[in-house]
Amino acid sequence: MPQSVARERPELSDRAVEHLHLLMAESQILADLGMGDVMITVPVALTPGPRPQPAVGTAMRVVSHTRPATAQTMYVDDQPNREVDDDLAEFLREAWGRETLTVKRDNVTHRQVMAVPVTCDSYTLGVLSLHTDGPEDGLSRMDLFYRDSALDLMRMARVGAWPTPGLPTAPGRGAPRVGDGVIRLDARDRVSFMSPNAVSAVNRLGSSPKVMGEFLTDVLASVLPKGQQVDEVHMGVLRGRMANYAELRRGRAAVMFRSIPLKFDDDRLGAILLCRDVSELRRRERELDSKDATIRETHHRVKNSLQTVSAMLRMQTRRAESEEARRGLAQATGRVDTVAMVHDALSQMSEEAVDFDAYFSRQLRTIVDLAATEGAVEPVLEGSFGELPGRIVTPLALVLNEVVTNAVEHGLGGRGGMVTVTAQRRRPESTEPDPSTGGVESGAEPSEELVVTVSDDGAGLPADFPVGRWAADEKTEPRLKPRGLGSRIVRNLVLGELDGAITWGHRQGGGTTVETIVPLYTDSR
Repeated sequence: MPQSVARERPELSDRAVEHLHLLMAESQILADLGMGDVMITVPVALTPGPRPQPAVGTAMRVVSHTRPATAQTMYVDDQPNREVDDDLAEFLREAWGRETLTVKRDNVTHRQVMAVPVTCDSYTLGVLSLHTDGPEDGLSRMDLFYRDSALDLMRMARVGAWPTPGLPTAPGRGAPRVGDGVIRLDARDRVSFMSPNAVSAVNRLGSSPKVMGEFLTDVLASVLPKGQQVDEVHMGVLRGRMANYAELRRGRAAVMFRSIPLKFDDDRLGAILLCRDVSELRRRERELDSKDATIRETHHRVKNSLQTVSAMLRMQTRRAESEEARRGLAQATGRVDTVAMVHDALSQMSEEAVDFDAYFSRQLRTIVDLAATEGAVEPVLEGSFGELPGRIVTPLALVLNEVVTNAVEHGLGGRGGMVTVTAQRRRPESTEPDPSTGGVESGAEPSEELVVTVSDDGAGLPADFPVGRWAADEKTEPRLKPRGLGSRIVRNLVLGELDGAITWGHRQGGGTTVETIVPLYTDSR
């Protein structure tokens, strides 16, 4: 929505548009503190001039609508892009030119609307309004503190002092919200109000019994980290002087604080501190980190074990008496090495997203060197695999190992040449699998397809080789049944593990081309 405002008002600076973005992002805090719906509205038509005003009788259009989490919403239907009713529109047009907070009450329904113009760089961006239900004399003491804090934020928004630009992101997950706990500091930085959840959160840190009227930095002195540089951030947040986040820990207890300084003109009003007990969240994060470390260590140990197996296979290869036995053991060694390399890669990165380019760029040279017996073979890698889910890395690596090895050993036939591996992603073609053919039925369509082509400039496929396509969602013709062990491995991996397709064909100009298509899903498949 700010983009549409920017298009309609080209005179607005980039900073003003970004301020509108930030206000929309922070409006949840205002809605929760004010216990009402927050809207940002703009006039459909403005008068020309250096300081545009709403045209007489023009409609007011909603560009942002935020519902409260602390009260019942006033509007069941979404309001963005809608025009408000004529009575409210007249009130909002008047609020556009006011320099103070304007209030409109309905004595029949007891509803009220509080509105201020939002300004930045001397431009009025829109009207910020808070829509609430019920008379204020029925509010509790805590509700009044909330409402007063919301009105302070609205007054700051009028002069562009809130939201604060450049607010750092929260350190880790668990950014505090209004419902998690609210602390109000007065102009002297002393605690003047604490919500029940805030009391519980601060008590988790072992605070002294007396908190009201005290400095939070004194109350929590025992858990403040030592060191001048760190203390400056925590002191600034706990005293409400710095718009930032700070997390304090005591044993296994952890509480995150967020400070929103309140300042109007040159007068400091105090600060709003939002706090959240993130102890359980941090405990789960520690468990996940521990599990992740365990999985990485497991991959490392598996890699070591496979390298031991590979070494024993090499020893057996040297002791084999027949050429056929040596060739079979060498192929088995290559397959074990491929799986070992995959586990080595998984031990260094997340299983959820593996940088396959970094892995395969090293592995391709190794495969070619082991397979080439005579002549110089030049491997070429084009395109990019990108990050792939860990579940398909091992089968894909084995498939490429078999195909590239075949290209060197059989395609080039022991002489020199070039083997090119090309990887690219593309949008999948819209196809409907036929369950009657034995294809794999998936509950979701792939978001992308990885297409990997391996080609060589060798002698080409034998005349009796079953040229064609194998696919998981298609019935394989009898003539295309694989004959050799390598072909059977490739077919089983592509169709069974990768749920994809592979096509063997002749390369234009001589040689062989093998195209492998792997569907990539956005879900957890």
